[in-house]
Amino acid sequence: MNPLIFSDKDTELPRAVEDILELGGVLIFPTDTLYGIGGNPWDEQAIARVQRMKQRPPGQPFALLLPVIEAIERVAWLDERTRAILDRFLPGPYTFLLSASEEAPREVITEGKVGVRLPDHPFFGSVMRSVDRPLFGTSVNRSGEPPLENIDAMIEHFGNVDLIVIATTPPSGVSSAVIDLTVDPPQALRGNLPDDLVPPQGKRS
Repeated sequence: MNPLIFSDKDTELPRAVEDILELGGVLIFPTDTLYGIGGNPWDEQAIARVQRMKQRPPGQPFALLLPVIEAIERVAWLDERTRAILDRFLPGPYTFLLSASEEAPREVITEGKVGVRLPDHPFFGSVMRSVDRPLFGTSVNRSGEPPLENIDAMIEHFGNVDLIVIATTPPSGVSSAVIDLTVDPPQALRGNLPDDLVPPQGKRS
């Protein structure tokens, strides 16, 4: 069956997303960095389906994508330092590793940590805020291959998803930086630390 295809400005999109998540479906969606593929983070079948589509080895973590910063407290333990950093940089092109709470979806936890994203994109700021649910997500590509940016290529390679959301504001094409906030000072696992988080002795000239 061909996937449903919506613009991210379609007024029927929030209901379509909610229906897909309720039924355990999988969708492709825009973020501020790359297109993502994912679904309900508490649905093990949806997660297994994405792993098969991407030919992804077991054990690789998925990010948890949230529509509002307040939702982070439901899935992670936050102290004053961490809250201040999240308030400073989110929404934005960062995945922050945090200490997972007991309410975090088990399938997105690795070594007690959960990777949280709050994309600065209208799909999350409007549609997912309306739906008021998180997504698990990862880039749209087969494991080890570059992320796909072209919708036609996504349909060709991942046409068995249930829904594809086309961005009216295209993603930047640059992966999010991955920053571990469970250590002090914070550590960049992918990309660079924002200047505000670089320790004084390590600041770039």
